[in-house]
Amino acid sequence: MVTERNFPVCCYCGACASFIPDFEKYREEEIVFEKGCGGTVAKGFCFSFCPRSFAVCRLCEEECPKLEYGVCDFSPCASSPEKRILGYYKEILSARATDKSIRGTGKDGGVITALLYEALKSGFIDAAVVATRTEDWKAEPLVATTPGEVLLGRGPKYTACPSVQGVWEAIDRGYENIAMVGTGCNIEAVRRLQALRDPALELDRLKILIGVFSTEAFWHHELVAFLAEREGIDIKDVGRFYVSEGNFVVVTKEREVRIPLKEIKPCTRDTCLICEDATSQLADISAGHVGSSDGWTTIIIRTEVGEELVKAAASAGVIETRKLGSEELKEFERFAFNKKRRNYGNILEQMKICSACLTNPYPFTLQLRGGV
Repeated sequence: MVTERNFPVCCYCGACASFIPDFEKYREEEIVFEKGCGGTVAKGFCFSFCPRSFAVCRLCEEECPKLEYGVCDFSPCASSPEKRILGYYKEILSARATDKSIRGTGKDGGVITALLYEALKSGFIDAAVVATRTEDWKAEPLVATTPGEVLLGRGPKYTACPSVQGVWEAIDRGYENIAMVGTGCNIEAVRRLQALRDPALELDRLKILIGVFSTEAFWHHELVAFLAEREGIDIKDVGRFYVSEGNFVVVTKEREVRIPLKEIKPCTRDTCLICEDATSQLADISAGHVGSSDGWTTIIIRTEVGEELVKAAASAGVIETRKLGSEELKEFERFAFNKKRRNYGNILEQMKICSACLTNPYPFTLQLRGGV
């Protein structure tokens, strides 16, 4: 159980990058210790959109008068168990890129890359914010404006990326139809910003949000030190990471090392321990390999714009899709439910810690109120 945290628990999403003049000074530690706005905006503004603070979402108030408080999942009245576990959705499919070079050699089917590749090529979007990495595996947002640049974002990074910072960059550069790929906290930060309905933010330019499945991210400095001390691995020699059968797998030119996830737990970011969103429930499309066989991606189509992009990509032959089997769906639901169950106690403990300063680092969503 968690007994000590920073206030609030920063997930390094990058949402406040546009409002904190010296945001870059936090890059090394991957956390914004002082949620001040540098005097540029009214005091407390940051807390209205920080995904680890309190806020009231107005995304659905017109459609759903029963919305009481907290962050909705597009359909807060959804009563079916699977929609409380997975969030609102239109359809769940298994898919993969038809281009084998995009699909790559990992477990995933390369669908996010294929969708963005086609979206830029067809003019559906004119910029895509993706997570790329430095040579020492530090995740950074990249504003990709060509299909070729999208390929630089392939593969999981396993460290936090301030993806919303890339959205601000894309807006500043004048792009009109922007896509962002991010984890659940990145997506939630954007939804909170959109809920402010402030035209000055120009978030009407953000056309589609694609969320990735995630259980946790690692502190960059902790991961680098862990690999060096435990396995003698220089982070710059790592070719890729992936998770398989309860192991965190590190691939270098010389060898492949399998590390039990329990042993690498100390590298996990604190914020991930109070997160119950494994499937990016507020995205337009959510995607990840859980639930699908190797080489395929599970995709959750949640909104009309998400459905439009998936159908366009399938019609263009960029991706191929199939229905998810009942057993695959059960595995997927179990994956999402386990994160909620595992972290629920940590969320309650964090609430007690934060009561003294009257802040709430985590918004209680309908899923938790519903007792899932």
